[in-house]
Amino acid sequence: MAMVWKWLPFSLLSIACLLCGVPSAQSVQTEFPPNGDIEYEHSIITIPLVLAGETTPAEVLKLDAFMRLVRHRPVRNGLGYRQFEFFIDAWELYGYSRVLNANITFKLADTVKPKSLGVSLQKTTDYPAMIVYDAIYDIYINDVKLVDKQPGVAFATGVMEIPPRNITVAFHKPFSYTEARANDPQLAARLDAAGADLPAFEFAAGTCEDMTQITAAQFNAGAAQAAAYRTRTFGQAASKSRAKGGDVQGRAKGAGAKNKPRVR
Repeated sequence: MAMVWKWLPFSLLSIACLLCGVPSAQSVQTEFPPNGDIEYEHSIITIPLVLAGETTPAEVLKLDAFMRLVRHRPVRNGLGYRQFEFFIDAWELYGYSRVLNANITFKLADTVKPKSLGVSLQKTTDYPAMIVYDAIYDIYINDVKLVDKQPGVAFATGVMEIPPRNITVAFHKPFSYTEARANDPQLAARLDAAGADLPAFEFAAGTCEDMTQITAAQFNAGAAQAAAYRTRTFGQAASKSRAKGGDVQGRAKGAGAKNKPRVR
């Protein structure tokens, strides 16, 4: 049995671990957890990728997300509502874009960690509540950093337990490739040096779902996988496409990528 688990692909092993690694709460929560804690979370981030001049996404990215957060004990604020503050201590997202033929990763930036907030929606009980996630992060395409220290927020309401379960979080972290190049004069040089040839695109507002509590070891494994995704080069991507007998971007043209402007 040990040998079977050893050779399972990472994605299958992750799913198995997520299903059995941390048991869910056995009783319905009636109030916020009374003490502070460190939480480890896995979720799926869905982000529409829209090409310049289009309104319909060329594809919808599905990124695996791993987060470690530090939650403080709840207090009653000056307006009489119960709340708790927390901060995202580590955050890694990774996935693949077939339209860009590249790995996409997000990573918490090496800078100040802003406070996030969970607050009850009424004064008499803690639930339902709303929660706001606040993070500053970097975005990579393969091994090239596209944007540095971009702030973003995510929001959910109707929260009935902490950590949140069975809710959809509004993931509002927009990104424009064209704006990124305009704001960072050195980005074009980095991409040219890497051999990148990308169409003009943007990430639209997305969602975060399937939040699951995991162990520290599972978080570390997910973070390591994201780091591995950032080692892929554009040269490796081009070689893989040629080996398969065609350009991934070319095959994607039928889905809306045809004749879109490329920013050089």
